[in-house]
Amino acid sequence: MAVAAVDPKLMEKKTGMTEADIIRILTDIGMPTERKDGHLVVEITPNRPDLFPMEGMVRALLAYEGGKAPEYKVLDGGYKMKAGKGVEASRPFVRCAVVKGVHFDDESIKDAMQMQEKLHDTVGRKRKKVAVGLHNLDAIRFPLEYAAGKGERFVPLEMDAEMGLDEILDKHPKGVAYAHLSRNAKVVIKDADGVISYPPIINSERTKVDENTKNLLIDVTGTSEEAVEGVLNIIATAFADAGAEIYSVEIDGERYPKLNYRKMEYDGEEVECVLGDAVGKKEAKAALQKMGYIVKGDGIYVPPYRVDIISFIDVIEDIAIGFGYTNFKPELPQLPTIGSWIPGESDIHGIMCGMGFLEAKAYALSNDRLLAGTPDRGRAKIANSTSEEFNTVRTSLIPGLLGTCKTNKTRGLPQRFYELGGVWNGGEEKRLGFLMVGQGAKFSGIQSALQTFAKEWGAELSLKPVEDARFIRGRCYSVHIDGKEAGVMGEISPKVLEEFELEYPVAACEIRV
Repeated sequence: MAVAAVDPKLMEKKTGMTEADIIRILTDIGMPTERKDGHLVVEITPNRPDLFPMEGMVRALLAYEGGKAPEYKVLDGGYKMKAGKGVEASRPFVRCAVVKGVHFDDESIKDAMQMQEKLHDTVGRKRKKVAVGLHNLDAIRFPLEYAAGKGERFVPLEMDAEMGLDEILDKHPKGVAYAHLSRNAKVVIKDADGVISYPPIINSERTKVDENTKNLLIDVTGTSEEAVEGVLNIIATAFADAGAEIYSVEIDGERYPKLNYRKMEYDGEEVECVLGDAVGKKEAKAALQKMGYIVKGDGIYVPPYRVDIISFIDVIEDIAIGFGYTNFKPELPQLPTIGSWIPGESDIHGIMCGMGFLEAKAYALSNDRLLAGTPDRGRAKIANSTSEEFNTVRTSLIPGLLGTCKTNKTRGLPQRFYELGGVWNGGEEKRLGFLMVGQGAKFSGIQSALQTFAKEWGAELSLKPVEDARFIRGRCYSVHIDGKEAGVMGEISPKVLEEFELEYPVAACEIRV
């Protein structure tokens, strides 16, 4: 979750609600809230980035208490931008909007900066997928051009002298932090007087936003067209709800932002299938209105800032939230089943448990850092993963077992864990992994466990010395079962133990079964 901090007094003024009611409602819609250090600290789930700006929270609170869903008007001010060639290699998509009549003070500037950074970190994947720029419109001369960078120079934010693009990457704090996103393929946004933005790195000092700024240009660039347009809608509607006017920017003949409500058809059968007969059409309509939708007959109109609504099941989730989870009566499932071992695996579990190992279950997704040193025959990556910790299908069971040891290291030693599960090795593969942790966790101990397993399994076992970065040199062997290489075993290296914050020796084995 991402955390946003807002001024409780300002929230009370904007909503007309008490602090207690604000905390209650935000918590009811799935955003746990508490008062801390004079602010309301709101934990916002990744699927609701529209709540990062304070105005988004205010809008959600008012809707929940019966307020009417706002409709947004986008005016045509004749603003234009041209997207040039060469941007496809870095950030192929750009969308812009103009905002007029902004009323900035110290608190609202902080809120705008918080909104920008939270969107960068979540939807934007640390600016890799989406980056946002806010500019003083009055310092800009249209038309704009979005183009590949070719040695341009400008004065970046918080600097007093011109710098080249590569110089910014080497010397400016933001350039150093995000150089990996732009080093090999640069893009810039230019007006008639030069560069106003170097996405996703830094804006120009010339278009800096301060308390005197009344009119804004919003630019959003990125690698996902859907995400870029969604983020622009979130920012534009937040300013509109604060009383500003929104003007479109025409980019290659298409006007943005598009702030119309999106229509979806209501499916009563699907609602009943998921939520039961307690939620009829009348209750569902009331619940959706509380969540900010417009409902007309069988038509459901999704707000333009709800980038998380992809299919009707997302709408059903909002129906459940608006109806109130506490209003559902707990019931036992109507399809009772009897659990059983997966065919062919019961003997393995019996053998491992018989040797005193406890079964563990780790996530099937991991990341390159934890999988460092494991055999790599073409890792399967998750496209647009919501977390850097879970972006790769695991190629070994050992990191998950070491993570289990880390979690349980205060529970007493020695410990023994095993897992029977799938990994990716150029294709899905079933493996058995097991380990020992504690002062007595040596090669001889894990070898004994492997020999016992092989005997009970009825397999011929042989070992051959091998080097593996995860294991101590000279204490690692490849495992051969019935004459075929099946895995590896040995004592885990101190470097790997340090990665998992383990202070005791670990011996591990992983084999195909």
